Amino acid sequence: MSQVREPEFDRAVALVLRVGAFSCFFVMLAGLIDGIFVGGQIPLEIERAGVLLMLATPVVRVIVACFLFFREKDFKYGWISLGVLIILMLGSVFGIGEH
Repeated sequence: MSQVREPEFDRAVALVLRVGAFSCFFVMLAGLIDGIFVGGQIPLEIERAGVLLMLATPVVRVIVACFLFFREKDFKYGWISLGVLIILMLGSVFGIGEH
């Protein structure tokens, strides 16, 4: 295990976050524009898809980080990332923290 991470690791994680943020923005913008010109229920569904994409972006980031840690044979952080992923999945399935 090296103490210095590869720049490829940081670029991959940054790419996931960048793609997630931009795609979320454009999907929500499309819903907003559709709502202004068309109206009805469809724009709300498009905006809901944008919000779901926004919520999925950090989960995909954890999945990518977990994969990259295990590929680099950095098992300590790979298992930590896998634990975080399990906590995220349990939270979304069981609604932990819902009031």
